[in-house]
Amino acid sequence: MADRNIFYCTPSDEDRFCMVSERCVVLDLQASMTLPEFLDLAIERLAPVTDIPPGRLVAAFHSREAESSTVVKAGIAIPHIIVNGLSRASMLLARCRGGVIFPGENEPVHAILMLVEGLDHRFFHLQALAALSRSAHDPHFMEKWLSAGSVEELRDQLLETHRSRCTLHRSACV
Repeated sequence: MADRNIFYCTPSDEDRFCMVSERCVVLDLQASMTLPEFLDLAIERLAPVTDIPPGRLVAAFHSREAESSTVVKAGIAIPHIIVNGLSRASMLLARCRGGVIFPGENEPVHAILMLVEGLDHRFFHLQALAALSRSAHDPHFMEKWLSAGSVEELRDQLLETHRSRCTLHRSACV
């Protein structure tokens, strides 16, 4: 019997997630910071990729976080928004060794997997969130994330976790 928690999709969906992951922005930060400080840094790099004004992105992420925390487990958050006017998904991965302090959370967040998608692509947004969540819940994710030697290794870790999950469950992907 198939695992009900796995979403089965077409190879093109997997390819889309991999393409978004391969072209995502990756930050490797050392200092501890608040969520607003992190968002300012992240949006500075993400806005040019999305062609969405920085102020609009910052406001959308703050609004989303105010609705409910995007921290999915200790040390890992998946902030995500859907915005009108965006034609393709964009992602930002960030390792923050000093930790980002999310409001209402007891522990700092060291792995942030951000996703921005357009209104016309809500289904892919959900698929990508599921893929990011599966990666974040891999028992070795945080250890590998913190020990990665470069931004390329951070990106590769996300892709490796995703692809091994797809291989393990045949066509289980995004």
